Amino acid sequence: MSFFAIYLMEAFLWGVLLNSPLLIIILRKKLLSIPGGVITGSIIGIIFYIISPVLWCALLMFFFTSSLVSKWNFQQKINVVEEFSKGSSRDSLQVISNSLPAIFFGIIFLTIELLPSDVTINSFNFLSSSMWLFASFTTLATHTADTWMTEVGITAKKAPRLITNLRKKVPKGTSGGITLVGTIAGLAGALTISSVYLLGGILLSEEAISSLVIRFIIIMVLGALGGFIDSLEGATIQGMYYCENCEKETERRLHRCGKRTLFLKGNPLISNDVVNLSSAFLSGFLALIVFHIIEIIIMS
Repeated sequence: MSFFAIYLMEAFLWGVLLNSPLLIIILRKKLLSIPGGVITGSIIGIIFYIISPVLWCALLMFFFTSSLVSKWNFQQKINVVEEFSKGSSRDSLQVISNSLPAIFFGIIFLTIELLPSDVTINSFNFLSSSMWLFASFTTLATHTADTWMTEVGITAKKAPRLITNLRKKVPKGTSGGITLVGTIAGLAGALTISSVYLLGGILLSEEAISSLVIRFIIIMVLGALGGFIDSLEGATIQGMYYCENCEKETERRLHRCGKRTLFLKGNPLISNDVVNLSSAFLSGFLALIVFHIIEIIIMS
């Protein structure tokens, strides 16, 4: 049996074992919708562990810290949650949109690292200098930055400014609205994911600390940039609606008052989940480009 098949079986078993207690916490705290979010999250957790235990740790960091931030001051944010569909419990579609980019780049990493016939347990590195794994961490940093920017920004005392027109104030929770405190929170969110990358590299990689630190900084910066890309897309191409009954702008096609809303702007096919997906993919591809540039500079 090839090392590829052996690794997949062992990683799958360890993934099931390690994700099981986390699933109990998720069910008790109602961090995911039941049953869709829980089932989807369970499968995705195992996939992440198979790709790389370090990437799995980054996923846990994203999920649990973002859930805590989402539940922080929830009563203060409840009107925004109801208006703009920014709930504290994630459904299956949200789970997929927040993990698919990392899985995409991660599977490419796993295929390249494991498929060669000469790969052994001693030569396989869970945190190699692969640009694909680098991109996976960057997409998670983007999702974390975006979530922290939104959840903390909602609680800001000052009204958000529209990212495409900083002179214009918008209601809290509006897609494309940014605040100073939210921006700082987004950078801190990206920092948490890049810190997992750095710590994993120090413990498991034989690379020079200087190289790891450079990648650590880039993941943090690109993750925060991805959060801004998400806001920019939210302000320009995301579908937004208007409730004539309540005279309010919303992301919902059916408003909380029970009335069907009117299409206002953007693209009706582009929801917040699509924006989350596309902004992470963009930051991931940017990470590939930056990785190549760094390699060229180092080799020259």
